[in-house]
Amino acid sequence: MPENHNNITDFSSIFEKQMKPAPGVLLLAEPFMESPEFRRSVVLVTEHNDKGTMGFILNRKLTIKPTQAIDDFPEFEDTLFYGGPVSTELLFYIHTLGDMLEGSIEIMEGVYMGGDFESLKELLRQGKVKTTQIRFFAGYAGWTAGQLRSELKQHSWIVAPAGKNMVMKNNNNLWKNVLKDLGGKYSMVADFPEDPTLN
Repeated sequence: MPENHNNITDFSSIFEKQMKPAPGVLLLAEPFMESPEFRRSVVLVTEHNDKGTMGFILNRKLTIKPTQAIDDFPEFEDTLFYGGPVSTELLFYIHTLGDMLEGSIEIMEGVYMGGDFESLKELLRQGKVKTTQIRFFAGYAGWTAGQLRSELKQHSWIVAPAGKNMVMKNNNNLWKNVLKDLGGKYSMVADFPEDPTLN
């Protein structure tokens, strides 16, 4: 995972009263994070426990579709996203299908992760899934036990609440919009230029 580069700006007052990481919350990269994979990324946390943390980057759109990435995948006009640097050869998905997809796990109200892949493909073939009901990711973002806690202490991430519509919608300005929605000092962070020398 990326190192923190907050020697340029003191964010301590902004990070004082952050939420705690948990399934269904967002992690927003600090504005000057240099890692190309995580620069201004918004990560939906799907798992968080004493063994580590897992999530998907919501705002890294790829140029191919799931049908181009996976063999024997039904025709489905949806976008594939880069979920993170771990297991990029695998396809992951979050959705709002609930009980329609056996084995799926609810990660926040109305939003689920995974579920039986063969059942999903059959639902897609039957035209029972809309693009607004599912999001596909190549790979995921992962932290080992204690790693995310350490990065939060270094002010590498801002923890923010998430909503169903926010998570399921393809939004190129998601990083800035979430910070604006938080208001106050976070709005100031949203307006920081990507190049810290311009700040």
